[in-house]
Amino acid sequence: MHELLTNEGLGRYYALGGGKGSAVTTWGRRKDHKWLERLTADLECEDQRAGAPSGVTHVALSVQGVHCAACVWLFEELFRRQGKGAALTVNPALGRMDLSVDRGFDVSRFVSQVERFGYLVGPIDEAARSEVHETSDLLMRTGVTVAIAMNAMIFAIAIYAGLESGPIFRFFHGLNFALATLSVLVGGTVFFRSAWQALRARVLHLDVPIALGIVFAYTGSALSLFLGGGKAAYFDTVSVFIALMLVGRFLQERVLVRNRRELLTGDVDALLTRMIAPDGGVRLVPCSEVDAGARLLVAPSDLVPVPAALEEESASVSLDWINGESSPRAVRRGERIDAGAFNVGQSAIVVRALSPFAASPILSLLRSPRAGVRDAARATPWWRLFTRVYVIVVLGVAAVTFAAWLYATRDLTRALEVTTALLVVTCPCAFGIATPMAYEFVQAGLRRAGVFVRSASFLDRAVDVRRVVFDKTGTLTTGDLAVADVTSLAALEPVDLRALYDLAARSAHPKSVALSKALERHLGKVSLRADLVVTEHAGAGVELVFGHTYRLGSREFVGADSVGDVFFSRDGRVLAAFEFAESLRPDARGEIGALEAAGYDVWILSGDAQSRVDELAQRVDVPLERAIGERSPEGKAAWLEDHERSFMIGDGLNDGLAAERAFASATPAIDRPFMPAKTDLYFTTAGLRPVRLALTAAAALRRVTRRNLLIAVLYNVLTVLLASLGLMTPLLCAVVMPLSSLSIVLLTVASLSPRSPLWKC
Repeated sequence: MHELLTNEGLGRYYALGGGKGSAVTTWGRRKDHKWLERLTADLECEDQRAGAPSGVTHVALSVQGVHCAACVWLFEELFRRQGKGAALTVNPALGRMDLSVDRGFDVSRFVSQVERFGYLVGPIDEAARSEVHETSDLLMRTGVTVAIAMNAMIFAIAIYAGLESGPIFRFFHGLNFALATLSVLVGGTVFFRSAWQALRARVLHLDVPIALGIVFAYTGSALSLFLGGGKAAYFDTVSVFIALMLVGRFLQERVLVRNRRELLTGDVDALLTRMIAPDGGVRLVPCSEVDAGARLLVAPSDLVPVPAALEEESASVSLDWINGESSPRAVRRGERIDAGAFNVGQSAIVVRALSPFAASPILSLLRSPRAGVRDAARATPWWRLFTRVYVIVVLGVAAVTFAAWLYATRDLTRALEVTTALLVVTCPCAFGIATPMAYEFVQAGLRRAGVFVRSASFLDRAVDVRRVVFDKTGTLTTGDLAVADVTSLAALEPVDLRALYDLAARSAHPKSVALSKALERHLGKVSLRADLVVTEHAGAGVELVFGHTYRLGSREFVGADSVGDVFFSRDGRVLAAFEFAESLRPDARGEIGALEAAGYDVWILSGDAQSRVDELAQRVDVPLERAIGERSPEGKAAWLEDHERSFMIGDGLNDGLAAERAFASATPAIDRPFMPAKTDLYFTTAGLRPVRLALTAAAALRRVTRRNLLIAVLYNVLTVLLASLGLMTPLLCAVVMPLSSLSIVLLTVASLSPRSPLWKC
């Protein structure tokens, strides 16, 4: 990427980025551009309807991987160089590009230019728009309540400074009452609605005590104003409290929404395929329009969306996304191709749909689950118990205090004043702002490490994980193959090595790709000879006639009688046999050892053959009794249901059901967005360190939040004692409550900042 930027005169990218780059996580991945074909066709139709060669067209695109101003500059420079562009607006926060272009602007070429640098471009995601709207609404409410709180504090200063009666005193109290009422309507309703939804779902999370605190503090202050002259009116404190709680809520929601927007849409409704019409024409249609008997044109790297029968002589398909098989499968004319297979051949194939897409077995696997109330942060059994105890204790103490003061003084107004003071000082500031801030720091730290948390409850659940379960192909391995033993290359003559390279480099088969890479490392600088003609025998191998007849392929094709995966021959004589193994992720063995040392049981759960699973288990030091192969998607899900508190890491469509049934889930596969939409988190690094880091960060978060709660309990015991004795005044409350919140926030920052040892694990 650095060389590409430099050679194209785009080195300013680094100057704008402070001399730093961002890790490229999408370059070289399989890209599905059928959506772009449809967009281009729609733009051409608009041109025809307009009936004019000129004019401005607006195009909105989602973009994945935008990090900073340097990325924006790069897009703008590429846009400028292409010409025929009127304006480009890039919003990194939303992951969106808006183009205003003259008719004739080549959108496809611009997208290809952008994606060369490691970004992914796709259509606008309507679901993401909805989430952005919700976050914007929360930000607006936060801004309004913060402004209200600042004005309420200004009006309260005169009262705290000694103003006790008169029209100005009543005027300021009236203003604070109006501001607090507005704050409750604008900001308090966020917590009222959330608390009501939780109670309806029979889930007691921390919005319940926050809502109760707002209701009691506001009601008690209003009663004091109208019945007791305003001596125990805490309207400014109510306004400040609501503002602080909304700030905490916004911090909590912001990172999750950013993480969900980081990926392009994985909506099954956006899945497209090429259908062959009766007249022979090919049109791009949503997969939902595919019916039984439809003929589909499946291009290289495209998905077969329904069970289908092959109408070509032969084809090579990959089922790694379906059943975890690492090796491609050869298919003959008339044979069945399972839904979810990818065409890994060099040419397009024609298939006939055996069922409508509505009955496709991958449909339910592709759809993203909807988050519910129980997926909210701090909705675990421990937090629900804490919330229940907190609410019961506070309300119980308040009732006893009210009864005691009413019995002792026979003064209803005084009893209400003391009880209101008690309810105000026990407002849950510690877990209303300090705890969301702790979640914000942990999620931000994970983002810096390439880990993106999507599920609000993951960090709460992760501390209870007891076993870590890895899929094999594409998870513990990279999904690519490598030559297991390259020593056989040294025994070949230079002329045979060149012939072998010409054969391997001209084949798209994964084993040929692995062999060509090994040859490039062995030979150094090497290039294809353009004057050679290589013939591909589908499903068998490739052949080259150049002085001699060279063949590279299967045992039957070459005529070998030795052991190996792929054979190389010259004039019928086998010169070499090659075995292939899946490439491990660079730190797989070390990270598995670290997880075991941390007390987790590590398992392998795969749909691949048991022999391959056992072989991999030995390479990464996982006991064979913990290596399970040949499991269907339903089998994986059933196994996880039987093994509670399991953290499942997988990348294929066959892991979709398992991810939904697992106690927690993650995926490293972000080139196909359907899995990240189902998991609690996804990571964009080449290694597996994010798995251990996420578990470590969750444990650190629990330690910090529980310490904060302990401090809050001690604070509440002291202030409740003062309030019960009638010693808590509005002025004292206005000073003590913000100080306690500030101290806990500073302690949280010190514990979870980027310099913390936590992020060095």
